[in-house]
Amino acid sequence: MADDVLSGVIITDSGLSRIHHPYDGGADVIATSSAERDRMRDSHRDWLPRNPAGL
Repeated sequence: MADDVLSGVIITDSGLSRIHHPYDGGADVIATSSAERDRMRDSHRDWLPRNPAGL
């Protein structure tokens, strides 16, 4: 069970080339390229919002 003690966390690799910012209800991910972004999107389509605008 998550206690939600800490918020505003950013997770990254040692070179700061990929960034993951989880938050209640989702996460922001900054990838190294648009190709990497597209691969992640295609691999995790079931995680994406169903709204066509992505909201």
